[in-house]
Amino acid sequence: MTATRTPKTKILFVCAGNTCRSPMAEMIFKTICKRHHRTGVMVRSAGTAAEVGADMMPEAMIALQDAGITIAKKPHRAQQYLPKMQHQYDYIFDLRDYADPYGNGQAAYDAVCAKLFVDLEALYQQIFDLKNPHPVLC
Repeated sequence: MTATRTPKTKILFVCAGNTCRSPMAEMIFKTICKRHHRTGVMVRSAGTAAEVGADMMPEAMIALQDAGITIAKKPHRAQQYLPKMQHQYDYIFDLRDYADPYGNGQAAYDAVCAKLFVDLEALYQQIFDLKNPHPVLC
């Protein structure tokens, strides 16, 4: 008897540089999935104008840690959004509607982090609990 693999739900968060909003969204959504005991989800992030390999902004890491998220020992490295990614993910969410906190101080990062927590919990509900084929990130 052969074991069947359950396909993963693949989710991508995209912003400009992949050093602030999208990596915060990635880590927050992973945390939400863990809290709901949801397995079989792959969450990644990318940037439309990323400096490939750049570190996550320290302010973003502080905002996440202050919100109770443990930062992985393997550091985040920015990756470029590529057109082929459209076909590799089940859901791609554009974070341009969120104010870019880059260069605006810790309070701006904290505000984006707090808003992402609320919005991504609602998004989780749309994707997994309601099985909405077209979830919207508010």
